[in-house]
Amino acid sequence: MEFYLSKISNFFINPLYILSLVILIQLFIIFFLQTKKLVILFSKLFLILFLFFGYSPLSNFLLSKIEDYIEISKYPVQQLTGVIVLGGSFNSGLQSKERNEVSLNDSAERLTKALEIYKKNPKILILFSGFSNEITPKGWNESDMAKKFFLDQGVKIDNLIFENQSRNTFENIKYSKEIISNYKGTWGLITSANHMLRSFFTFKKQGLILEPISVDYRTGASKMFWINFDISLGLNNWEIILHELISISYYKLTNKI
Repeated sequence: MEFYLSKISNFFINPLYILSLVILIQLFIIFFLQTKKLVILFSKLFLILFLFFGYSPLSNFLLSKIEDYIEISKYPVQQLTGVIVLGGSFNSGLQSKERNEVSLNDSAERLTKALEIYKKNPKILILFSGFSNEITPKGWNESDMAKKFFLDQGVKIDNLIFENQSRNTFENIKYSKEIISNYKGTWGLITSANHMLRSFFTFKKQGLILEPISVDYRTGASKMFWINFDISLGLNNWEIILHELISISYYKLTNKI
């Protein structure tokens, strides 16, 4: 149930959909209600939201705070027993199966970071956690694609472990914690920087303290220029910010963090 609720909520908090909804309401008022005051009201609302979402320095600042909240681990990767790689790096499993070619998205650094660590520590275990985040998954699931990816890159099968049940962050932890607990030593957690806060503390709540290995940063570390407008960047940033803030709030309310 939580999986489907998260998909519904993601639809309603998407900034682009919010702007589109305001436009649709405005068109309805123009063609059916023909109320001048409401037309003006929703026109002002659209303009305010457009300027708010497009003012990219604000969203960059907030997103950077989320990405930098958990400090990157300085633990030597050569001494790690294993790393858990959270799913979310793949495009359609159906296309990948039909083309026999793994299709990666803009979170692919979760996978490439695991490869980088494997080259430095060939004995490390790589636990990939993920089934699918699609409502009706078709073709290969994420673990299938991860297996092909890692094997194609030369990782030995003995170094690989796959958890192929989880469909969201909490299930990543729910189904992986026992696997990790079966191996003595220190484990690292690889996920996107904007996702690390929620993931790290959810693992911690389950009694697992992992070394945070953040990747896939969307913000930089240079001094911010506060006079800028970029609606495309702003919409992307706010989609991530709203998703994480609402997810963290829900996890707190349900005692998952």
